[in-house]
Amino acid sequence: MRKYAEKAAKAAKIAVTVILFLFCAADTAAVSQAVCSGMLRCINTVIPSLFAMMAVSSVIVRSGIAELMPKWIGRISFFLFGMDETEFPIFSFGMLAGYPVGVKMLCELYTAGRISRRRAELLSGLCFGAGPAFIFGCVSRQYFGCERIGLLILISAVSANILTALGASFFLRKSAEKQPRPRRSVTISAEMLTESVLRSGRAMADICIMVVGASVFTAFLIRTGTMAAAGELLGKLLRLGREGGEALTAAIIDVTNIGSSTGGGHLLLPYVSGAVSFGGACVFFQLRALTAGKLSLKPFIIMRAAAAMISFWVCRALLPYFVFGEAMEAASVRVRGHGTDSAVPSVMLIIMVVMLMLEYGNKRGENSAYST
Repeated sequence: MRKYAEKAAKAAKIAVTVILFLFCAADTAAVSQAVCSGMLRCINTVIPSLFAMMAVSSVIVRSGIAELMPKWIGRISFFLFGMDETEFPIFSFGMLAGYPVGVKMLCELYTAGRISRRRAELLSGLCFGAGPAFIFGCVSRQYFGCERIGLLILISAVSANILTALGASFFLRKSAEKQPRPRRSVTISAEMLTESVLRSGRAMADICIMVVGASVFTAFLIRTGTMAAAGELLGKLLRLGREGGEALTAAIIDVTNIGSSTGGGHLLLPYVSGAVSFGGACVFFQLRALTAGKLSLKPFIIMRAAAAMISFWVCRALLPYFVFGEAMEAASVRVRGHGTDSAVPSVMLIIMVVMLMLEYGNKRGENSAYST
């Protein structure tokens, strides 16, 4: 049975690939517009909110700074969450730094032999979050036009992570290593900083490719009428209306689509909060690319689904305290497209990282030639 399931899955992947290829060849105008839209989201939202955090997180793990947490904090975090003094900072940092950052830190720890694969997979579903830069810059400012909404979504997402961690603490204690890990000395060098920036640049390239790919897939669903049908069905089931259902469907595919949605209003807020905590299909593919298949995402998906439901109910419970009648009406109509901030800083950052990659690659080649 498993063999037939694997063959069916492989055939489905081939069929989807062929269909998307034919769509790209036949409807070049829609594909071109989707690629431009995805690139704009990367330049205006993804790169500004993630690049710095990716570089800093790499330095934290590779230098040993993550292991400087006092042991008494480790004892408290182990009692509450089943995490030691090395893992708790990654949990705290990961749920506020941006979607792929925490999982990337765990993957680096696993690659370095500091934690087991099973433990890294369990923690990956907890060390995860959108980050304030994305929530306030893309969701609350561009979609709802209200900073208060961003604070509500951030509180809901963080609360969902903490409650999910409390629920998963039994499994984390069970998988805890019996022997304490020896502490590393903190080492920071210019070469380490350069390598961290380069790794972050490569990771951002993978992430942006996935965002553009998700944008093309969304365009395919729109052109074939699948998005409208799914949105209408979801809108009826959840009583959000067709536009709200389409906005939620687009967010499930790629959560960055929230910033360019045009409908739903305040009724969509708890669902947006759940989608932000879940991450969406595009984020899962980003994590698969960043981890290079080293970690299984099954525990991650289960825990993120639980966190999404918790985030939904927390947001729904707190909604009356953050949104009031007149403010809500204004917020529901001030829908914006892409941010008005200049894209020049992001473009200049991309150019500098590429130049750094080329320069660093040339120096490595010269050093290797000299050594031989």
